[in-house]
Amino acid sequence: MVFWVGTCLQIIIPSAASLAVILMATLFPVLRAAGMSTLTAAALIATTATIVPTPLGGDNVVAARVLGFENVVDYVAFHLAPITIPALFVMGIVHYFWQTYLDKKDAVLLKELDKETVIEAERPEKNTPTWYFIFPILPLVLVIFFWVFFRKAKVGLVEITLFSLVLAFVCELFRKRNVKDGMKDLGIFFKGMGDGFSKVVVLIAAASSMVFGLRVMALIDAISNSISNFENAKVGLMLAFSGITGLITFISGCGNAVFYSFIELIPQIAQKAGIDPIMVALPMQCMSNLFRSMSPVAAVIIIVSASVKVNPLVLVKRTWVPLMSGVLVVLALSFFKYM
Repeated sequence: MVFWVGTCLQIIIPSAASLAVILMATLFPVLRAAGMSTLTAAALIATTATIVPTPLGGDNVVAARVLGFENVVDYVAFHLAPITIPALFVMGIVHYFWQTYLDKKDAVLLKELDKETVIEAERPEKNTPTWYFIFPILPLVLVIFFWVFFRKAKVGLVEITLFSLVLAFVCELFRKRNVKDGMKDLGIFFKGMGDGFSKVVVLIAAASSMVFGLRVMALIDAISNSISNFENAKVGLMLAFSGITGLITFISGCGNAVFYSFIELIPQIAQKAGIDPIMVALPMQCMSNLFRSMSPVAAVIIIVSASVKVNPLVLVKRTWVPLMSGVLVVLALSFFKYM
């Protein structure tokens, strides 16, 4: 239940590292107090942000654009969700049995570790109004609202995010009646937005340059021609790109960079091979998120393992089996849905 509830938070907090930081400060002490072992609680938190279908995710926005969807919600609701929700259900079940097994196997280690890993959640009380909970979920609510009732309106995620920001800023000004503090808090948003924006722009620009280079070298045509004569070209292409994405993600610890690099290739190769590009792109996107939490050098794994003071490999031992079950479910459902 903790895993499933935690994954729901990714709908409004798409960043795996950010969600892990929040949950380690808030949820981890609760799980420990409830009697859950340190490594089980850490493994659950490290795997909360994987393949949850959220229209706020940058990878979903990019995938929808490249695959030709006018609205990201169409891609998320009709293609991503039917594949990832069953996978998340299976992952939760496997989590229970795998963590229970390892808790018994590592009983001696956990006995010592549980005594040392106590995280205090000391946060200053700011008397924030309870109704402020609406602000983190407001962008999601507005995205779905415009998708359902005003599909023809040219209102994108950027406009919705800025509107939500202005509304929150105005409410803070009325509550604090201090413009200086309000502007200081507002600067945090723009600093984070600038940092994230610069990384995404660099990745997309690099990916576009790579695709252009591969096209000039005729590599895309060579790949398409090489698979067009095989009966199982669809399966081979899906497994090949999913495998490459998963491998590079595991080695580098960065999923989105790999996905952004390869997604631009998919429509051209799929068109020449005569297959549905979603059959290749969707599993590839899922692999980039699933293998991230199996990588000992991924930011989310490093953050959680450092918090509980264990080697990242010890944490990966706890995460890889549930995540691999998700990998198998995603590949199987993608095959049956788009074959």
